[in-house]
Amino acid sequence: MSTPETKARIYKASKALQLKAGVGDFTPDKLVKADRVIEENTIDFSDIAEDFLLNLLEGIKKAKAGAGTTEELSSGLIRPVMSLKAHGKMFKFDLVTSLADIVLGFLEHVKELDADVIDIVEAHHKTLSLIIRKGIRGDGGGSGPLLKAELNDACRRYYTKNPHNFINH
Repeated sequence: MSTPETKARIYKASKALQLKAGVGDFTPDKLVKADRVIEENTIDFSDIAEDFLLNLLEGIKKAKAGAGTTEELSSGLIRPVMSLKAHGKMFKFDLVTSLADIVLGFLEHVKELDADVIDIVEAHHKTLSLIIRKGIRGDGGGSGPLLKAELNDACRRYYTKNPHNFINH
């Protein structure tokens, strides 16, 4: 059975994006060089991650105190989680990226931050802090799938008990 052919859609970049990223094709040597920089990266991710984790902890504290609008409080949790997700894989902390992806998907669908949501994010913070402190790279070995399953289960349990607090996309 063959797969149906689909035509790729090409979207023209906006002028603002062109100014930021430039225009034109990438030469193969530039792609190889960029890939090499990522692969041979020796930067200590823990220093970078520590800033994101501190921002997340600050967001958790503000959310617990209710110090701001729902949008501000949600953003204070989403932004650092999104940053951890984006940077984790680049620094070979794939488990950090996977766990952050789960929490990010969860937070993006929650209407209101209640104590249970904040508890899930706080547990996530503690887990990521430990992973980064211990320097657990890659997928986390045997513990990685278990951690992902537990986090998914916690989010699923919350949804089952609180479907009214979710935005359906």
